[in-house]
Amino acid sequence: MGTREWSSCSGLPGYRQLENAAHREEVGQFWNVDPEFFPTKRGLFQTDIFPAIETGQIKALWVIATNPMTSMPNSPRIRKTMQRLDFCVVQDAYEDVETADYAHVFLPASVWAEKEGCFTNTERRVNITRAVTKPHADSKPDHWIFTSLAKRWPKAAEMHWPATPEATFEEMKKLSKGRGRNLDISGMTYAKIEAARGLQWPMREGDHTGSPRLYADGVFAFPDGKAKLLALPYVENNERPDEAFPFWLNSGRVVEHFHTRTKTGKVGNCNKFSPTPYMEINPDAAEELGLEHMGYARLVSRRGDAVVMAQRTQRVPSDMVFIPFHFHECVNRLTLGLLDPYSRQPAFKQCAVRIEPVDQDEAARWNAAMRGF
Repeated sequence: MGTREWSSCSGLPGYRQLENAAHREEVGQFWNVDPEFFPTKRGLFQTDIFPAIETGQIKALWVIATNPMTSMPNSPRIRKTMQRLDFCVVQDAYEDVETADYAHVFLPASVWAEKEGCFTNTERRVNITRAVTKPHADSKPDHWIFTSLAKRWPKAAEMHWPATPEATFEEMKKLSKGRGRNLDISGMTYAKIEAARGLQWPMREGDHTGSPRLYADGVFAFPDGKAKLLALPYVENNERPDEAFPFWLNSGRVVEHFHTRTKTGKVGNCNKFSPTPYMEINPDAAEELGLEHMGYARLVSRRGDAVVMAQRTQRVPSDMVFIPFHFHECVNRLTLGLLDPYSRQPAFKQCAVRIEPVDQDEAARWNAAMRGF
């Protein structure tokens, strides 16, 4: 959540907006930067970056702690997109992330136990991590990487650069202040956060603790104090099953793994309990297809194919199959890259597939081929 608070959703720290001239002026003065230096509107959503690479609008990309080659839908298209870049930097704690295959420069970053700093979770709780060991090999904390690179830009000479993560946090506290700014963290310190084992914002200067709830007084962050609810029309433009592709493909989480398995795929117990890509299919549908429980099947969409193990279960309807999204080498070869017109989220959970039973030998050949990607 911290990235949203400190610029990725609005462009400037503290939910300040690049489109707001007063916000540009305020932050410019604080950083000793001419406000004219700032763009007048925020950049692209993450999912819109890839079409912009395809059209040549974006020629260079700096990827930090994410892995679009595995997390983005329609991975064959993303592979071609990454190949179009003139320059790509990947900054990650893991060298074997798939996106690093397309990097011209790799910046090795430290993991959480090797660095100091704060993070904010989805209930607005700010917590702190302390380094318990030195960074591995040549890896560096993100704070060191960011500031070392930023100081090389011409504007850097005019700015003050906090030397430590804690000094940066003190700067963030000052930028969090402001009338009506509900993410105020000016009352927090590293010591208070650690003693309380986490504090929720807002916690303004003089407060003894954080605030567990927002808007408990019924007053919202608009001039009239009222909430604004936007009723957006539903647009049905996603792919639907048809004769050629008769099944809905739905994807989601399982308890054993996290996201693209960059971390949990290296943990023995996680892989022991969930070792291979699989789909859940209704027994009636499986019977019609001649598909045995624990047998193998090829799923085919308009974008690609994947071979998975089949599990018969009543948990899914007869016109749907479910696949864990953690096995990116399968699910995102199939998924639809269409973006929601408002949130710009991909349609991960809605596309159409057909199912073809395959034998174990063919499944083994397919899996061996996938390991080559």
